[in-house]
Amino acid sequence: EEKEMAHVCISGAGPDRVGHVARMARTIADAGGNVTYSKMIRLGQEHVSLMHVSIPPEKRGELIHKLHNNEDLKRLNIRASSLVRRRTGTYQNAVAGFKIHCVGEDKPGMLAAIAEAIAQRNMSIEDVQTEIRRGEHNKREFVINAEVITTSRIDQEDLDSVFADF
Repeated sequence: EEKEMAHVCISGAGPDRVGHVARMARTIADAGGNVTYSKMIRLGQEHVSLMHVSIPPEKRGELIHKLHNNEDLKRLNIRASSLVRRRTGTYQNAVAGFKIHCVGEDKPGMLAAIAEAIAQRNMSIEDVQTEIRRGEHNKREFVINAEVITTSRIDQEDLDSVFADF
């Protein structure tokens, strides 16, 4: 019989150093955990990691202790929080999903405007990434890639109105 696993969100942010991901992953593996989803990024001279870890419940405390007490990881300010599985019966099922890709002039408030337009339509952002890039004539462009779901049926007119804003 398979044991019910505990699920933990582990995040860390601090000065970028070679080997941070390897040390975090090794600490997790040595404690009996399995990284099932992760994102890492370097922002300037900072490194940010976000990991979903499944682990036998009786090993959860040991994992967190090892992460917090690993001298090589101290500068990453490791945080761990328990994740609770969604109670599927209490949520409406998604009926449509979209990938939104927008490119436009870079100006303050772009992410806020796009996220608000999505929320006003009762849609949920499942994943989002933004960046600034150089476009034509070396102009700064704001780029957003988002995965969005809705629990409501959407007809072509509604769908067109979603994308008309972008």
